[in-house]
Amino acid sequence: MNEQKLEKQRENLVSRGVLSPDEKLFGSVTINYTEKLVGRIESWKQGGVAIFTDRQVILSKGFSGEYIHIPYDCVKELRKCNQGFFPIGMAITYENRGSGETVTEKISLMKRKKWMQIVSERAGL
Repeated sequence: MNEQKLEKQRENLVSRGVLSPDEKLFGSVTINYTEKLVGRIESWKQGGVAIFTDRQVILSKGFSGEYIHIPYDCVKELRKCNQGFFPIGMAITYENRGSGETVTEKISLMKRKKWMQIVSERAGL
């Protein structure tokens, strides 16, 4: 994404209250995500977005309009995973500041290596 489009997207996210005005946007990408069914059973769903900034990863799952904010300092583990047979997944394990519980979010996205490098560097993993 070129700098002009990236800045326009950042301004849009700031105006919607998703990002703070001084937060730097690295980019965003369409994702598929897992939804927990029962216990450890999960189902892959389509239609989300991952937003990568200098402070956090923000996930928007489906059409609900809700955002999951994952600050880099809360990330405990980052690993590769598969979506079915396709090696395009990323699992982010973090501590939820509100509840104190450890949560793992699994997403699949293009250019996984690039996004994992950003999260890994920012989280100090």
